[in-house]
Amino acid sequence: METNPPQPFLPAAATATAAGTSARRRSVRSRGARKRRRIAAEDTGGWASLPDDIVRLVADRVLIAGDVVDYISLRAACSDWRASTDSPLLGGHRHHRASGWAALCDGDAARPDDADEVAFFKPATGRHLRVRLRLRGSRIVAFSAGLLVLLHKRHTTVQVLHPFTRAVLLDLPSLATAFRVVGGTRDSLLRMNAAVFTSPAATAFAAIDAVVAWFPGTRAVLFAKPGDAAWEWDAVVLDIHLHSVLAFRGGLYATTKNSTNILQVYPPTYKNTFPVDTPIPDALGDPSSCLYFLVESEGRMLLAVRHYAATPTVYTAARVFEVDLDRRRLKLVRGIGARALVLGADRCLSVSARDLPSISGNSVYCSSQYGVECFTIGAGPAGREWFAALRSVRPFTILDHLVTYCNHLEWARGLMFHEYQFIPDCLVELKTKIKKQDSQLHIPVREPNNKTSSKPYPAGNLAH
Repeated sequence: METNPPQPFLPAAATATAAGTSARRRSVRSRGARKRRRIAAEDTGGWASLPDDIVRLVADRVLIAGDVVDYISLRAACSDWRASTDSPLLGGHRHHRASGWAALCDGDAARPDDADEVAFFKPATGRHLRVRLRLRGSRIVAFSAGLLVLLHKRHTTVQVLHPFTRAVLLDLPSLATAFRVVGGTRDSLLRMNAAVFTSPAATAFAAIDAVVAWFPGTRAVLFAKPGDAAWEWDAVVLDIHLHSVLAFRGGLYATTKNSTNILQVYPPTYKNTFPVDTPIPDALGDPSSCLYFLVESEGRMLLAVRHYAATPTVYTAARVFEVDLDRRRLKLVRGIGARALVLGADRCLSVSARDLPSISGNSVYCSSQYGVECFTIGAGPAGREWFAALRSVRPFTILDHLVTYCNHLEWARGLMFHEYQFIPDCLVELKTKIKKQDSQLHIPVREPNNKTSSKPYPAGNLAH
């Protein structure tokens, strides 16, 4: 009888290697099979198998009830939903609205211009996300209507950018000529602010109608519309210094340094003024000792006044009024419920304090030379406002970020307002760094050639 020859034994190491290789192969095949089964299940059932018309209906509801960020997240859920819905890029000056977002500051002197990214936070929902933005020689000068206004550092051309679709919605010419005519300086250009006016908010879509720019410290207000070859200015506006500016219902309204009138600075009107009769001078003292802030809260325009009271002792107080533009009157507001007002030099916010532990409801947080002041309306003795000066340390709270967002110069430098409102002389390295960064902003003598001027984004879109 023939027998099979004996097989030599393999070394233990070789046996272990062969077994490990076989196990890895079985694991890879198992993972591949599970993936194929999962893809097949998605193709044949589950949420991915929703009919196209149902997906489009849900997407439309998301756009109406939420904003474009929720819509982009829906389209990213699966390939079928993406194929069933339209791209968020609408073309031209039309865009999806993205309101209620605030930009956060990292607080480490890293400018968004250099980091090429911005962290956004939505107080109403608590959602937080980071967006990559390749600015390429431009600086963010304003957040308005959910959009970014960019100023090129060398050519002073202006662009309006959608932060979430990253689409350039509008290219505007250089403002250098108009800026020189009104006597602007580099320091005032560093404090440039702007407002974007869009079509009425009847739908989830909007189109840009105009961009208005102003420069704290100067008497200049410039405006331009899509297709304009140059920026325009109104000579009457040059006689006033704007303090707090608010875009509200298609108009731009502002308070001034030493006046109790609320002015309409855009669209231009007769004498370019829109006075509001108010008893503020009699009730709250000398206007030169008061600070006036305009803020939109739940569809209303509010006027917050920081003033000094002298009875029985001198103390700082705040009053809030509702502005009736039709009747040109102010109505004293006794309380603002769960809302909180955050007032800054460049913008003001109204947020709900229900889901923000570091913020108290029925309060006013005001940025001043003393730092951040907190006023609780009607909660003090004898019905007076309660006041406290806040001192914050790291880690930063949401209130710290919102206050910095309302003070754009500190935000643009990557510095928290409560830490670097005043930079001491001992911080030589930081001051040198800021001076070098500020020197990158130029006011060209001649208008740049649009054909050769660089742009932060190509003409093509970055979201599909």
